[in-house]
Amino acid sequence: MRSPTTDKSAWDIEQQVSPMVGIQTNGLTRYDRHNDPTSSSSPDLKHQAYAPLPSVEYIPVHGEWERKDNPNWPDRAFKIPDVVKPGQVYYVRKGFFVCIGATARVERLPAGGIVKTPLENPLIPIEERMNRDGMKCEVAVYRLLGDVSFVPKFLDWNPDRCDTNTATRVKWAIQAGQALAGLHARGIIHADVAPRNFLLNNTLDLRVCDFAGSSFPGRPVPPSASGSRYQARPWGRDYVPTAADDIFGLGSVLYFIMAGEEVFSDLEDEEVERRFQLQEFPATKALQQGCVIHGCWNGYSTTAGAVVDALVDCRKRENE
Repeated sequence: MRSPTTDKSAWDIEQQVSPMVGIQTNGLTRYDRHNDPTSSSSPDLKHQAYAPLPSVEYIPVHGEWERKDNPNWPDRAFKIPDVVKPGQVYYVRKGFFVCIGATARVERLPAGGIVKTPLENPLIPIEERMNRDGMKCEVAVYRLLGDVSFVPKFLDWNPDRCDTNTATRVKWAIQAGQALAGLHARGIIHADVAPRNFLLNNTLDLRVCDFAGSSFPGRPVPPSASGSRYQARPWGRDYVPTAADDIFGLGSVLYFIMAGEEVFSDLEDEEVERRFQLQEFPATKALQQGCVIHGCWNGYSTTAGAVVDALVDCRKRENE
């Protein structure tokens, strides 16, 4: 039996403090409200909340600022669970919940200020990026206006929390290369090397996935293709992908990681194919690991292990 005062889950405690939970479904936000949680007739939102898949459920976790007023709450009330279901986004509260809009979560800080956080969307990454871009646009407008009387006063902006830092991106790049090297060492050709086939775990470490189109000794080569931005040239019906094809695709994945967008993202697939066949690639000199990316595309790096070594060496030089 659980103690009603000292053995409650973070969700149970959240319902006592903030009687609103937002569920984002295909851009439409629905809110479930409930009455005073001390009332015996109060419904349990944990079981009531429902949204058709695919959906994102935003679940608050108490911030450290709440410990002072609630010293008896267990430590787990302030921690994100180790196991997170697909579509669940746990976030640490910065302040008191105000609302969830189409692109951002709004909270009121204990000191009275308002903070907006772009909505995360692990199911549709492009939508998450659009939310972040919208926040950047809003900041630009505030800065353009300056200190005027007809808009709220702009206090601060933390771009590092709105974007992934360089060290993390480099870590992902190295892990992507290590994943392919591990496959190739076992005679496995992935044959569909693209961002959609890399996942992040709860510690933000990168893992490769989706081997339905992969080939390995003793298995017939299945029909597969990673897309125009991840292939040096179109593959014919009987084409057999090689490790070199995986490495070329890895170059485009590394570009995506470091640049935050796909290769030639503003061009049609046919034009990308034409440029790749002419060995016309995007400029990479301004990017971290840019020379390694180009080496994947032009064939200079012949093994995934060599790509990993180059990425590690480049990181060492940057840190010196």
